[in-house]
Amino acid sequence: MKKILSSITLTAMLAGVPAVSLAESQFRVKEGPETCNNAHAVIVASRSGQHDYIWGEIGKVVKKKPYRYKVSGEYEPGIWGSVSFKQYDLEYVEGGTAYVAHCGHGGTCNQLIKDFFAEHDNWYSPEVFCGAVPDGLDNGQSVTP
Repeated sequence: MKKILSSITLTAMLAGVPAVSLAESQFRVKEGPETCNNAHAVIVASRSGQHDYIWGEIGKVVKKKPYRYKVSGEYEPGIWGSVSFKQYDLEYVEGGTAYVAHCGHGGTCNQLIKDFFAEHDNWYSPEVFCGAVPDGLDNGQSVTP
């Protein structure tokens, strides 16, 4: 739990959108279990407040591959391609926001963060979690990118 919070918190404090002042080598994709039926991808964490811009960039990635991602209000557990999105407040970072995809299959979230990272490798280290929404993410609001 502390590892999750420190990872999200540290990166959120450092991340500006884009975080061009940080070396690309500091960022990397952190995949979760492929077979997870309840996966959550923290795509970006930031204190920038540029919500529309960030969701717009996430939306561009998703819309480029409509055959890969089926966006709905709620993802379907166990279904590859099923994804929904929520924006969360970061509990331990004042003004921090996490932009999160919820997937019915771990492989979907893994592919989504790889697709996003391929276009935004200087923003953040996206990470996939399996099971419950990671601690430290509060007040989730549904979003359609």
